[in-house]
Amino acid sequence: MLLASLWFLPILVVFNASLCASQVLPQTFFPASVPLIVRSPYLSSWYNGTDGALEVSRSWPIYWGRLVCSIRIDGQTYIWTGIDHPTLGCLNASVTNTKITPTRTIFMMRAGPMNVTITYLSPIEPSDFVLQSFPFSYVSVEASSMDGQAHDVQVYAEISGGWLSADWNKVVRWTHYSTQSSVVHNIQLDTPHKYVEVNQQAQDGGGFLAMSTRPGITWQIDRDATCRGHFHDSGNLTNASGVPFGPIGYSTVFAISVALGQIESMPSPVTWAVGYVRNPTIAYTDTSGATHDLSPYYVTRYPATDINQAIDDFTTGFPQAQQRAIALDNAILGNALAISSQYADLVSLAARQTLASLDITVSTGTDGKPNASDVRIFMKDTGSPTTGRVNPVEKMYSALPMLLCFNPSLVGPMLVPLLEAQDGPVGPQYAAQDLGLAYPNATGLRGGHSQGIEETGNMLIMMYAHARFSGDGTLIGRHYSLAKRWADYLTNNTLYPTGQLSADTEVLRSDNLTNLALKGIIATYASDLSASWKTLSLSADGSHFLRTYGEKQSWALMYNLYADRLLGTGIVDDALLQSQTAYYKSLLSSSAGFYGLSIDSDAGSTADASRILFAAATVLDDGVRDGLIEGVWNRASFNQTPGPFPDAYDMNTGATLGNLNANAGPSFGAMYSLLALK
Repeated sequence: MLLASLWFLPILVVFNASLCASQVLPQTFFPASVPLIVRSPYLSSWYNGTDGALEVSRSWPIYWGRLVCSIRIDGQTYIWTGIDHPTLGCLNASVTNTKITPTRTIFMMRAGPMNVTITYLSPIEPSDFVLQSFPFSYVSVEASSMDGQAHDVQVYAEISGGWLSADWNKVVRWTHYSTQSSVVHNIQLDTPHKYVEVNQQAQDGGGFLAMSTRPGITWQIDRDATCRGHFHDSGNLTNASGVPFGPIGYSTVFAISVALGQIESMPSPVTWAVGYVRNPTIAYTDTSGATHDLSPYYVTRYPATDINQAIDDFTTGFPQAQQRAIALDNAILGNALAISSQYADLVSLAARQTLASLDITVSTGTDGKPNASDVRIFMKDTGSPTTGRVNPVEKMYSALPMLLCFNPSLVGPMLVPLLEAQDGPVGPQYAAQDLGLAYPNATGLRGGHSQGIEETGNMLIMMYAHARFSGDGTLIGRHYSLAKRWADYLTNNTLYPTGQLSADTEVLRSDNLTNLALKGIIATYASDLSASWKTLSLSADGSHFLRTYGEKQSWALMYNLYADRLLGTGIVDDALLQSQTAYYKSLLSSSAGFYGLSIDSDAGSTADASRILFAAATVLDDGVRDGLIEGVWNRASFNQTPGPFPDAYDMNTGATLGNLNANAGPSFGAMYSLLALK
């Protein structure tokens, strides 16, 4: 099992040592966007790490919701996230190092006489759908004296109505309350709009800031300057709400602080929980045309009327969640570091943004209770700033390696909505591209398209991979007729792809694409076609695969070879892989840019990180593998262009291609391509 390969624990000591060392070693990885609170399609907050940008302790997190956090030491307040009013006299903590792991972003800072460590932890709980589907993250702070003296310490954090909508004219209402174990702020739009987005923010959710009950805790709801000023002056808050409901633009904030007293160091972290909850989650239209409200999976343990118990378990469960996160980080990075430190950086950056594109849902039974056996997982194309594609097939395919590494059982429920929508005698013979363009509305199929081989191959490969790695073949059994229809389509069309587009060739339409034909052959395990394909696709000297049949001076990044290795179909033998590896080696020295190889010889300087990592997992030479990884790492650490790591970029300049406002998308699950083969 793959999980067994990732979850071995002898590496714990090794990696813990490396993490401690990272606190003093210089930072070498500088992404333009650093994940902070990244947990769901609508709970996503990042630090803008672009070269020249201010430190996280001097800038607003980007995307949704403002967050201001500070520590007060001996009467002086130091900001460690966000921007404060200059008239308050606050200083800014100084960032000395940053560490990114799959589950955490850790900032080491100095604030006056103390070292301060800030941890943004977005739990990854692949074996527990309840925990994975609960859209909350942790923000924690630890501090220790640098001078050996005790200091008077208080800490503070706030959220604002901006977590609810990009329309600052929207009115926010709120409640503050205490549960059995937590202090909670809950904010909601006064007039929510179900299943509606504004600038990619849902308009029907509730924001939360919570903390486990402890000595010294106080809270306040008021204008931002009022709350921050009171904390700066007094080191506590008023335990009162001082303003009426009003628009987001009125700058009302919701704050929680803790007074720790005279300390040399914190005995344990002070931790806030930040969440954004939507229930129902998805409007799912079935083949009859009926639309169903699907709920987040966590309601199978915590009914919608009992969200407070879920919050209590989350706030009080931080020590255990932190232990699980560290163990998961250690397991993943132990395996990744065996490949290279650059590869470890890539899998760390990819994890949260890929899983945060998913909503794990359940239906409601006739008895009115959630049906835990009826699970569907929906992916939002979070990488696109203009469309909210639902279950985009090629993005799901790119994310497949990571999902297989974490838990292959995530894959089946993600395929189910697409299979259900097409499991009938009516419709195209090939697979659909997605389930609509308006997440969270899974409205159904969009009709014909020109990526029949691409998407059909993707679907069949994902079905086979799910069965192989989970050991559960029932999904194929339930949808056998559909799978056979797709296989027949590929058998009849894949050897000579005419009028077809691959996922990379929307502007480079070509017939007889070698790489595209290969995907269809692997998806059908068509060994009878493979001999003809090899004759057509190889260069005259047999050294490499061509971009298109007969295009003698061409070449292609043969990333679809990855599925052959993943499924063990053996369409391409080691002798050909060895020749292709040698050809990549020559390309790396003659044709690659600083940020990697282009997609093919006709794509100019267009590079794609997920495609390069798929190709890196197919080569038989570690030096070539590391050369391919290095180009992608160079772009991931390239902070001259603002925004998250894009799907496509210029291999020479690193410039983002396509929409310059692209967000962090799920395609980077492909960074796990090498780990999925272990």
